[in-house]
Amino acid sequence: MVGERDDRYEALGQVVEAAAVLEIALRMAYVALAGGGLAAIVAGGQEAHWLIDTCEILARRHSELSDDERDAIRLALRACREASHDRNRLVHDAWGMAVDGSAVTVASRTRTYEIAGRPWAIADIRQVAAGIAAAQQDLLSSVEGALGPAALQTAQRQLAADAQGRHP
Repeated sequence: MVGERDDRYEALGQVVEAAAVLEIALRMAYVALAGGGLAAIVAGGQEAHWLIDTCEILARRHSELSDDERDAIRLALRACREASHDRNRLVHDAWGMAVDGSAVTVASRTRTYEIAGRPWAIADIRQVAAGIAAAQQDLLSSVEGALGPAALQTAQRQLAADAQGRHP
């Protein structure tokens, strides 16, 4: 049982890591699409859903993108949205399951409640991590294909400078 639990924690760690990398990629995409030095400041504090929605608007309205480039970015953003949804479902279901698979009991001062999440097999958890990683790669590839590698390199530098400024 310990080995299975360790594998489960490893798989959950892969989801967490992939989701963190996805957020970085979304920030890079936002900065590349929005342009300008202030974009990194705005992106620094935003969550995945805001970045996805805003990148979608920017891609739709970006005057330098062809229809094919716009479609590729929007398709990648749709994959990011789905991957983020899967990650959220996994996390919220995990809160509702004890290590042994039973429902979690939460209590107020007057009552107790059982919350049961959906059980997730290790293979399913790993599939969520793989989906997040694939969406992140598709997003960066589509933005790079549309705006060129220099746009993402500039975005990376601007985000790094902003992060350093936030946490000197």
